[in-house]
This record gives sequence, C-alpha cells and structure tokens, in this order.
Amino acid sequence: MDIQIAQTILELLRMNTHVKSIIWWVLYLAMVIGLVYGTPKALSYILQSEYPMAAITSRSMWPTLKKGDMVFIKGIASREEIEIGDIVVYQNLQGFTIHRVERKNEGTVVTKGDANNTEDSPVKYEDIIGKTVTFREKPVRIPWLGNVSIALDKK
Repeated sequence: MDIQIAQTILELLRMNTHVKSIIWWVLYLAMVIGLVYGTPKALSYILQSEYPMAAITSRSMWPTLKKGDMVFIKGIASREEIEIGDIVVYQNLQGFTIHRVERKNEGTVVTKGDANNTEDSPVKYEDIIGKTVTFREKPVRIPWLGNVSIALDKK
C-alpha cells in the first residue's frame, strides 16, 4: 500500500512539474507580447509622438545615422521647437524622411541628408512629425535594430 501511495505522489509531482512549465511559458509569452505591444505605446506617451521610433532605411544621413539604425522620435508642439541643425522626421508621398534642417522659412523648412549633395524640396511645418531624441548633441540610435523593421516591411 505504501508503494502505491509513493507512486501516486511521484506522478502528481511530475504532473505538477508539467503544469509549472506550462504556466512559466504562458507568463513568458505574456511578457514578450507585453513588451512588443507596450514598449511602443509607452514610448509614444513619453516622447509625445505617434511614431516614437523609426528605422533608417537609406544612407542619406551617413555618417551620423547609418542604414539599419533605429532612432527615437520626439514629438514637437510648435515650429519654434525646430532649430537649424536638428534632424527631423517628416511625412511625404513616399512615406517618411529623416533629414537635417538646413533653413527655416516662414511656412516651410528646407532639409538635406548629411550625405546628399542637394537640398530636399521645402517641407511644410505641419508635415513634420518630430525630431530625433539627442544625447550630448548626437541622435540616440540603436545600431542594426532598424534592420528588423526594414526586413519586415519588405514582406
């Protein structure tokens, strides 16, 4: 009789181990989903931007920003927050462009990629989504992380 009780307890312990394993996997997946969904939402709130992150998809801002970098975008409340030399993100027909402000006009700004020879067409202030977050006067970037976004966008 004692052997049967011991065997039953061992079976319950083994089953308990499987239950624990399932619970840990469910919690792990919930955390991953929370991070994937929650991080952009939290960044949107903190940076006051609908688009808090952007991948660099070209070499037009080399050497400051490299293709595949991920940058953080801070929203702007008024045109007074934009200064010459800022790296801004604006929306156009092709999507988004991330270039440096060369000149400010009455209703527009003129931008240019650091590696480009020519300036872009003037951009209305309303089309500017924000500017890159900087630390010690350099844009905050995560090298190579933007490649994930670039790869997913091609599919």
